[in-house]
Amino acid sequence: ADVGIVERNAQGDEMELRGGWYRGRPRDLVLIQLTCPECGAVSVWYRSCHPQVILNPNKWGRLCGEQEELRLALANYLGISVRTVVPLDWDHIWSEFSTNHDDLRWHVPNTDESNFCCRLDEGIGAFTGVLGIHPESDFCADITSDYLSCASSESDSYTGRAEANLEESMGQYKKVVISTRQENSGDLTQAKTLNGFVIERGGMFEGDEQISYELMKAAFDFGVRGWWEID
Repeated sequence: ADVGIVERNAQGDEMELRGGWYRGRPRDLVLIQLTCPECGAVSVWYRSCHPQVILNPNKWGRLCGEQEELRLALANYLGISVRTVVPLDWDHIWSEFSTNHDDLRWHVPNTDESNFCCRLDEGIGAFTGVLGIHPESDFCADITSDYLSCASSESDSYTGRAEANLEESMGQYKKVVISTRQENSGDLTQAKTLNGFVIERGGMFEGDEQISYELMKAAFDFGVRGWWEID
């Protein structure tokens, strides 16, 4: 269905905004433009961390990356711990937050993300895992199982994210994720990438611990060692 979305080149003063990364190659500034099919209103999405982009309220839409840039800056100012959530082989990003650094309870800001497993029903592809990334290595983890399980009434947001009414669908969602990891072309993933397949071939999906360990080690080594330095 035509929903009025097109990609176009940057024009005029749009070319002056250079901070961050735009959709498309760095020298070919491509913007996403939405024309509402009902009212004809035009909105433009920019991928940039430039303040003129992420703070402009007038018809300048926000993709998930810009939303997280703004949320992270605000959380850091307020002293709230935020963990970035990245689904493998799916082009999206969101965050979890905790208000108690000493006794972390990770919460998801809205049900669109806590119920992310439902997006497997959209028919646009699948994800193959979910990673939690934080500057402090202890808070980095493979949280796939959390997003493929429901939070109970007694949950502290550690062991489940989805709403309870999705419990009957979880078995099928898990099967989709696991089977997508086995496929070697990338055709089944939303991003058409093979991260999950590579990790599966390396035997790292056999438990949450190995992936979590690698994430924690990467966070610990960040800024201290070069990526090419191997133990």
